[in-house]
Amino acid sequence: MISKFHRILFLFFPVISLVATACNTTPFGGIAVPGMTSVEPKTEEDYYAIQEELKALHVVNPTPYEIHPGDSFAMNVYNQPSLSTSFIIAPDGTASLPLVGIIKLSGLNLEDASDLIAKQLTKYLRSPIVSLAPQEVSGYYFTIAGRVVKPGNYTVSLGQTKLLDAIALSGGFERGVFHNDTVELADLDNSYIKRDGRRLPVDFKKLVYEGDDLHNIPVLNGDYIYVPSTMSGYIIFLGEVGSNSYVGFTEGMTLMQGLSYVGGLRSETYSSFIRVIRGGQENTVVYTVNIDKILNGKMKDFALNANDIIYVPQDGFTKWNTVIRKILPTLQLVNLLAGPFGSSILGYFNL
Repeated sequence: MISKFHRILFLFFPVISLVATACNTTPFGGIAVPGMTSVEPKTEEDYYAIQEELKALHVVNPTPYEIHPGDSFAMNVYNQPSLSTSFIIAPDGTASLPLVGIIKLSGLNLEDASDLIAKQLTKYLRSPIVSLAPQEVSGYYFTIAGRVVKPGNYTVSLGQTKLLDAIALSGGFERGVFHNDTVELADLDNSYIKRDGRRLPVDFKKLVYEGDDLHNIPVLNGDYIYVPSTMSGYIIFLGEVGSNSYVGFTEGMTLMQGLSYVGGLRSETYSSFIRVIRGGQENTVVYTVNIDKILNGKMKDFALNANDIIYVPQDGFTKWNTVIRKILPTLQLVNLLAGPFGSSILGYFNL
């Protein structure tokens, strides 16, 4: 029977093989690190196509609203202030109106409902003009789930409720305490809005952090908004660090910040070139980071992504065919899998 350790060794070997092909990557300089988990335009044509689609999403052409039980309206009868009133549609779809009495309105749009009420009023008035103004409607709603304060279903006002409004209605993003700091728990890189089963090209990070109004699209009936948690990810630190361990990932975490959580670098034994392994067994990318230049202020700190693996080799260690012995030291990773992040890490290795 194959032990769990050997299963991990076997499944992780393809990653190391890919790592070996990338060991000569150019050391990281003062540039932005591409986000492997975020959806970015790949070409200039893709970029403009997304821009045009976002512009189109701002144009709302709603179908006429059908009245539902629980909806409330303000009714105005021209030149008849005594007949103007507010009313709620009963569970059976009816409403009780002055002079008209009980009338079935559920299933009608606003124009047809106004005409029906006016027709009933012709028994008492000459050519009555009736208008209905929605006060609260229950038939149009969106759903927001995940790391928001109050997930659930919320009424949408067509053309007026935008994505930022939807987030505000849910109480905003959840916050928590991580390493004694208050942090956002929402993973904006991977948040999304779905419509008719399709993810829309909305970038929550650009919307929230950069105030890009192009991504603040109107929310429509049936939209589904999901905000995942940053704490569902982790960063693994291995090699010449104070403690070979893992930490929960938070938005904006950098290499130096992560290293501080695991006791920093082992003095005089670490290599200047740290490896950051990103992408798992598929689409693996290896970044080579010159940590000495970061420490000396000659290079900007390296931005981490959720589920990165940080490997700090010994000084002068360059033979990647022996990395597997360094990254999987006997039962250490097996013990790691049994920790609180175990299920996530097992999924990462497809165990």
